[in-house]
Amino acid sequence: MAERLKQLILLLRAHLMDASIGAEFPLLTLEEWNELYSLAISHGVAGFAYEGAYRSGIEIPSSLKDAWQRKMIHDVQHYYSIKRECLRVLSILQENNIKPVILKGFSASHTYPYPELRVMSDMDILVPERFYEAALAIESFGYLARKEVAVHHVEFSKENYLLELHRIPFTPIGSKNYDQLIEAVAFTGEKCEYLNINGFDVPVLCEEDFIHESFEHVLKHLIHDRMALRNICDILMLFVSRNGKNWQKHYDLLVTCDMDDLFSGIVSFLVYEFGLPLEAVEGIDLLSRDQAEEFGANVFSVANVYKGTNHYYSTLTLSGAFLMLRHYLKALSRDLLIKYPYCRKSKLLRPFALIHAYGDYGIELIKKLAGWRRGGG
Repeated sequence: MAERLKQLILLLRAHLMDASIGAEFPLLTLEEWNELYSLAISHGVAGFAYEGAYRSGIEIPSSLKDAWQRKMIHDVQHYYSIKRECLRVLSILQENNIKPVILKGFSASHTYPYPELRVMSDMDILVPERFYEAALAIESFGYLARKEVAVHHVEFSKENYLLELHRIPFTPIGSKNYDQLIEAVAFTGEKCEYLNINGFDVPVLCEEDFIHESFEHVLKHLIHDRMALRNICDILMLFVSRNGKNWQKHYDLLVTCDMDDLFSGIVSFLVYEFGLPLEAVEGIDLLSRDQAEEFGANVFSVANVYKGTNHYYSTLTLSGAFLMLRHYLKALSRDLLIKYPYCRKSKLLRPFALIHAYGDYGIELIKKLAGWRRGGG
């Protein structure tokens, strides 16, 4: 595994696991510190790494320290800005008698020592029922639907905010075992809890569904070859938080769907590299230390947060491609009135909107394929 990545993980361990790393962390030149800082940003963990250095008494060069602090301040401000906006959106939906549930970012951030350091890029809101009405309510609040092709959500944007409105937490991706897994999950999204995050009560998935959603999300990233350390940290904190105690039922499901090898790789990496206690993962078949390091080297050989590194489309089977195409076309037809408002005025305009949508899908697919070739072809 690359040296800079190992050093970054040490800093994350110091903050997230309260580990003593002073004796392990080497002296770095300014150039090496700059490389480490860039890597931390690309993996969405700059705040965690800075706190790890501070906690361990590791001195960051002054010229970089100022920039790093400004980055942290910006991320924290962005976190609170998104949270305020998210609460406004929740209020709008609730005023329209729609029951929303917060997914991913905010619900994951509460497991961290300092939630505001968990980098947020968008808002993920689940609306299992009355999806069209929810979309209209969000639109009336100034959001516009984007044309991005997705099966399980519709993206909306307003100013600097990005919102994903979800029908379901998971999406089929054309991978047989993964799609079998998400079909087997007994999703009970109507069972939500109210979680206090920095003084605000927000509706989130119940514990069982939160575990499902967290594990499936990271597995999808792993299959798509877009893994970032932020995703790994979410699973780490899931295990060390109260939610980590009830994962066994889900792991049994992973075994049934032949997805346990990938998950064992993630957990082994957390044990050997992050110091996750063995008692926290009792019952999971772990890789050897060498195998875990090789797993990490392969997963993090590039900064997978960049979409251009996605190799998934190069390995997608023909049957998987047709399955994914069918799901996408169904989603396009279903979301026609949301993404192409002009066709609401007359049914005669809907065939034109459908052609428009298919064209957008073709362009999006070409971009994905071209992105794969740039990133790894």
